[in-house]
Amino acid sequence: MGAPLAARAGGDLLRVSYNDDYAPYSYTEAPEGAVLGVLPQVLQLAFGLALPGLRLEHTARPWRRAQSRVESGQADALCTFASDDRRRYALFNRVPVVTLEPHLFFSAAHPRRRELEQLTSRDALKAFRLVDQRGNQWAEQQFADFPNVEWVTSHDASYRMVLSGHVDVHVVLSPLVTLWRLRKLNLHQAIVSAPAPFVAPAVPFHLGIRKALRQAQPWLDALDGQLQQPRVRERVQAVERGFM
Repeated sequence: MGAPLAARAGGDLLRVSYNDDYAPYSYTEAPEGAVLGVLPQVLQLAFGLALPGLRLEHTARPWRRAQSRVESGQADALCTFASDDRRRYALFNRVPVVTLEPHLFFSAAHPRRRELEQLTSRDALKAFRLVDQRGNQWAEQQFADFPNVEWVTSHDASYRMVLSGHVDVHVVLSPLVTLWRLRKLNLHQAIVSAPAPFVAPAVPFHLGIRKALRQAQPWLDALDGQLQQPRVRERVQAVERGFM
């Protein structure tokens, strides 16, 4: 109990670093603009209940830079898949902040569309050419054994590759993210999706705080204390529904 009380009294600061282009989970609408999305809202909610004196500072950068800021100590925390690499420099909480459900996205005109829609195994997926954004450590870890993966620098480049026929499929952590982007690009009819529970039934996002921060573990424990409460989970789900 000592750490939460210290946070309430001391007005401590936690600098959270986000992906600036992962709407609706985290994004900005202008350079250096306010960080918007599900993740900052949920963390603000949960920490507001757990540690009222803890101030959150939300900043967003391109994803690889956002991660490196935490590793280098320029920021304190990030909310994402707890990969092996990120665990080198950050401690992660136990209870998922949000949980994502992987889907396959591919061209509506793909000549093997029916086959893609009916896939049920990772081995069958290996017969197709994949594309993903470099720096997405979930994909880099998940598809390390796949023979044909193209790495690009942005999500939009993934969709262009899919539509051009240069690759077959883009595996995404959350259909909510991709549908949000496809609607903005007016591509939501040209690219279709199918659930991919055989890749991963669910991918939890946890908060990671750099190990060098003295209060990292007590703050993560306080966050878990709120996230495991049913009334707080209901409020988290309400935040997610607000972006659908």
